[in-house]
Amino acid sequence: MPPLADCRFFIFIIPNMENQIRLPVAFSNVVRDNMSNPVQVITINGQLWSISWVVEEEHPHQIVFIGGWQAFYEHYHLRIGDSMLLSYHQPKFFYVAIHDTRYCEINYGRNLRNGSLPAIPAHGNYTVQFFAIIPVNDPDTLMLPLRFSREYGRSLPRPLTLTTPTGHRHRVGWNMEPNGRIVLHGGWNDVRERYRLRDQWLVLFRYHAIQNTMYVMFFNGHTMEINYLAHAGPGTDCTCITYPSAPSRMSPLCREYARIAQFRLPTRRAHGPFGIRIMSGGRTDVLE
Repeated sequence: MPPLADCRFFIFIIPNMENQIRLPVAFSNVVRDNMSNPVQVITINGQLWSISWVVEEEHPHQIVFIGGWQAFYEHYHLRIGDSMLLSYHQPKFFYVAIHDTRYCEINYGRNLRNGSLPAIPAHGNYTVQFFAIIPVNDPDTLMLPLRFSREYGRSLPRPLTLTTPTGHRHRVGWNMEPNGRIVLHGGWNDVRERYRLRDQWLVLFRYHAIQNTMYVMFFNGHTMEINYLAHAGPGTDCTCITYPSAPSRMSPLCREYARIAQFRLPTRRAHGPFGIRIMSGGRTDVLE
């Protein structure tokens, strides 16, 4: 069994996840014979949840969180379009970060049902965490969430240095659009080529305001973190477990998320998450 010091993957909240949630097949295949049951799920603010799981034979041997999951779901008022970043530390711990429909991490201490926009939380090791989805047929640019752009755009250095888990640094330029949204451009295409990033994959950002540093992680079409070592130079080290296979198509979970997560983007780009084309009357609360 490969080392699982820090295996990371995303899960998106789609309909009918209130009572149970399935983990990615690639992850389930590796850990199901050795993972503790129940596991301990710990949020960024230190709250711990004990969640039991089963293996569903009819869903290619996927691990399914059941006992305790509904209480977790209700406590954080998860809703369709939210997402979770899970980091697994064998054999029993999951650290989880929850992101809202604007792709920014939530404020864990605030009731999200009241409709107010929670403040971007500050943590000991980073100031803010968010993610972006690589657009379709636009290899040269990447848009960052509007909320982050407006909150931190004036303090970001130019060019911006992106640091991967292997310690590699990549300088990229950026502009701010009239609506306040930051768009990465010069140098971003080189990053895509080096790590063989594909359309509709995820990029996680962790910004350290004090250090003025941006850390990035990349996740493939199965929402699993990529294999950085396949692109790293001699002598580098990375503790992440990674899956070198690069899926040519989205997983069923991603396809379902794409179906329900239609929204509007600026008119010069006509695709939403996972290639969803803008539709009249679509959702406007994801990035706005």
